Order: sequence, then structure tokens, then C-alpha cells
Amino acid sequence: MPTIAIQDDHIIRVLSVVLDPDCPKERADGFADYYSVDMPEFPKWCEEIRARYPAAYPSKVLLAKSEEEFRSMLPEADLVVTEDYPIGEAELAIAPRLKFVQGFGSDTRNIDEAACAARGIGTAPLHRRVNTAVAEHAFALLMTLAKKITETNKLLTVEALQAKGWPARVYDRRHTANSNWARVSGIMNLRGATLGIVGLGSIGRDVARWGNAFGMKVIYTQRNPLSAELEAAFGATFAPMDDLLAQSDAISLHVPMNESTRGLIDAGRFAKMKQGAILIDVSRAEVIDRDALLDAMKSGKLGGLGMDVHYKEPVDADDPLLAFDNVALSPHIAIGTRVNGAEDVEEMVANLAGAMK
Repeated sequence: MPTIAIQDDHIIRVLSVVLDPDCPKERADGFADYYSVDMPEFPKWCEEIRARYPAAYPSKVLLAKSEEEFRSMLPEADLVVTEDYPIGEAELAIAPRLKFVQGFGSDTRNIDEAACAARGIGTAPLHRRVNTAVAEHAFALLMTLAKKITETNKLLTVEALQAKGWPARVYDRRHTANSNWARVSGIMNLRGATLGIVGLGSIGRDVARWGNAFGMKVIYTQRNPLSAELEAAFGATFAPMDDLLAQSDAISLHVPMNESTRGLIDAGRFAKMKQGAILIDVSRAEVIDRDALLDAMKSGKLGGLGMDVHYKEPVDADDPLLAFDNVALSPHIAIGTRVNGAEDVEEMVANLAGAMK
């Protein structure tokens, strides 16, 4: 029976449900409920996956909550799944049984693929369908705000528009067309605008591609700049954080939640943003300092705010962000259909099973 060491994550740990017969029933029930939104047949689906990939089931699945714990599991691991825990020379030296390394994402810079290949250890990225869905959602929020759809939705009469502060009035049709008779100002053209991406990982890269497709200038920032080759592939140019904030018409956040990113966008960084910039967050709410965000909204510093993640879920009915018209807030639905996640899982299981044949 293979042993699989997995970086513990609330998404990745579904592998323990699918592959480990000793998985606690409480966890299996929890995932059955989680997948039931689009896949009420999830338990049956698990059975089908087990039958389809007998080389991977049954397995002993070990869940690592830290890099240190992950390293302690490597001596007995036949297979590993890692999102950002490193697999390099030091880790390979203590993993004599290792046959395969599955990356949980398309950004696999944490895996020394050359060192693995030299030892005959296979590697594979995972171009997560879930990540693509999240990137789509981020861009949908951006477009919604840029085109002021949230501020004008269903306002189709002069009276309704004027009640919201727009100076709606038809034009002299004897001479002109009647486009934008609502007289809504400040609509952003994406073509020619600057899109700043904080974190050009798996999700940020898809957002960059779509920014390029819309004719936007794409800049990014993160701790370690990408190679010139990767920057060219994603049509993005590195900029230090302060420069990115000052130049960007729209900013999209794609960083993990940890102590180094908590409150990353604070009052000081809001002050450095362009007046009227749009801010998108589909990562974690706590990346943005809540008090600073409310101040930026009240002062008009932000031209729009799009969030799929929130400081409390479900939010309170009197959450102050709900009072603003120039916000697009969705209830943590960016990952899209649960089928996305199931297909990601099957791809990983297929790779793991292939390595054990």
C-alpha cells in the first residue's frame, strides 16, 4: 500500500477521503456535504475513482500541517503532493522511497524538477480548473466595476437614475445619438488601462492573460520576480509594490493568507494608490486591513471594490460594505462548480496511480 505525504490544506485533504480507507467518517461526511452543491453523488464518485485507479487505492495518506512535519514524513513517502512546501536536494536526500511529486498548481518553482529527474522521480504540475474559475471571477468583478454595472443595474428610468445621483436626461435626438442618456461618468476602458497583480502565481497568471487579451498593460509584484522568460509568457512586467499601487488603474490580489500578508493593503498602501482605482480581492479578506478599507471607501479613494471573500462568512446584515453602490460582493463562489475540484482530484489520482504501476 503506497504512502502519500500531502501538504495539509482544506482542498487537498480530500485525497484522504478518496484514497485512505482509514479516513475518519466525520471528514468523509464533511466532504460529501461540501461537494453536494453540484455533486450529490460524491460518495459514489469516490467509489468510481477507487475502482478506476487501483494502483492508488488503498493508500496511507499523511497530512502535514507544516514544512517540518512534511519533512518528517518524507522517509516513508512513496508519493507527495505539495502546493508550496519545497522539494529540493535536501528533501530528496531523506526520501529514499519517493517515486513521484505532484504539484498542487501550475506554479511549481518549489519543486526542483531537475534534481527529481536525476533520481528518476517523476513530477507534474496541476493546472487547476478551480484556479481558472477563480481567475475568471476576479476578471468578472473587474469588468463589472469598470463598466459601473453595480452602480447602474436596473436603473432604467430618469427618476431612478437621478435618485442615485446620476444627472440622467435625454439628448437632443434631432442632432445626436442617445447613448449614455443616463450621463454616467467615469466608465473605465480596459484597453490601455494598467492592471496591477499582487502575486503572479497560478491564479494571477490567468488574470494576466486576460488582461493582455483586453489590451491592458499588466504589471505585477511579489517577493521573487519571475524570470524574463516567464514574464514574457504572461505579458507582465515586475514593479515594486509602491510603484504598482501608484500606476495601476485596477489592482487584483492573489496572495496566500499568512502572517506576512495579513493587512498587506493598509492605510499607507491605500494612500499610494491612484485616486479612483479599482481593488479586487478573491484571495482572503484579511489581506486588506478592514478599517483602512472602510476609510478608503468612505473617502472615495477607491473607485470600486470587488470581493468574493469576506471578514466574516456569512456576513452580518449590517456590514458597512453593503451600503456602498460601487462594490461587487459575491458569497465566496469564485471556485465555480464543484465539478472543477473533482476533475482536479481525478487528475492527481491518475498521476499518482501512474507512478505506482
